[in-house]
Amino acid sequence: MNDINNRESTRKKVWQDTEATIKMDDPFSAGFRKTISINGIVENLSTGGMFLKTGESVPVSSKVEIIIDFDPGSSNFSVKAYGKIVHVDEMGVGIEFTSIDMAELQQCIIKRMNTKS
Repeated sequence: MNDINNRESTRKKVWQDTEATIKMDDPFSAGFRKTISINGIVENLSTGGMFLKTGESVPVSSKVEIIIDFDPGSSNFSVKAYGKIVHVDEMGVGIEFTSIDMAELQQCIIKRMNTKS
């Protein structure tokens, strides 16, 4: 098997309880702009994207709004981002960020590291 990693950013594992919610327009809403939300566990994260473990099906190329929650239940550790689905498999979805506030992401990670090891 050819194992070529063509990512620009190295992905890192995050805390086991890191969750994310993605919101997207429902592709099956005939003419109506209905939004669906999908929750999952963040498997890994980089400056360029993330992998979300979920049992939900999401079409590739879907544009999504993302809330990454490093400490579920606490709004102090959440980051909002935007992205698009670039990979789908039986474990979840790969998301490429199109917009994320890197300073806010870094602050959340540092706060989380200082409160929970």
